[in-house]
Amino acid sequence: MYVGTFTDSKNNKKWRCRACKTTCSLCYESFLKGANLSLPSLMQFLYFGSEDIQSHAFLEKQLQWSPNTVVDWKNFMRDVCIEDLIINQEPIGGPGTVVEIDESKFGRRKYNHGRLPTGQWVFGIYEQGTDNVLMIPVPDRSAATLLLIIQRYVLPGTTIHSDEWAAYNVVPAAGCDHHTVNHSENFVDPIDGTHTQGIENAWGV
Repeated sequence: MYVGTFTDSKNNKKWRCRACKTTCSLCYESFLKGANLSLPSLMQFLYFGSEDIQSHAFLEKQLQWSPNTVVDWKNFMRDVCIEDLIINQEPIGGPGTVVEIDESKFGRRKYNHGRLPTGQWVFGIYEQGTDNVLMIPVPDRSAATLLLIIQRYVLPGTTIHSDEWAAYNVVPAAGCDHHTVNHSENFVDPIDGTHTQGIENAWGV
């Protein structure tokens, strides 16, 4: 296929097959498929996001988007990133590395108030000093479940930092060193003095 000029296209460009003359959008089979905004403005938006330029006022002015459009697209891109984290998972860590592990239940509160209802447990793994983050949906946070996840996604020889949740006592069985931090008392590992930022902060939530 080649990129041809077509006046009936929002961006004046389409993919076109030389053999059968079939055409399709430039965003075909991408997460931008069906977008009602111009491709150049979407590329600018993605660039600003990659540079961590998140100011709503800046994006509205530079892209000439409404406040609602900026909010909608930031939320959409957040969902795309989360989906990518869940789908594309490779083991992380290894000798000489430190990873932090934690689990959280994702759900929605009624009117954003009160305790979280029944939701999805997600196990998070963050490798300190890198951008390596894994988010794995799990049925529960039992020791048996967490051991299988650690064995699958954390390489042997890794030093693992966690809170004092009893299920994490299985960590040594995965061939990893285990340090615990009581976050109600401190955010520094009592053994080696390193700061543990917590998986919540690593995700920006």
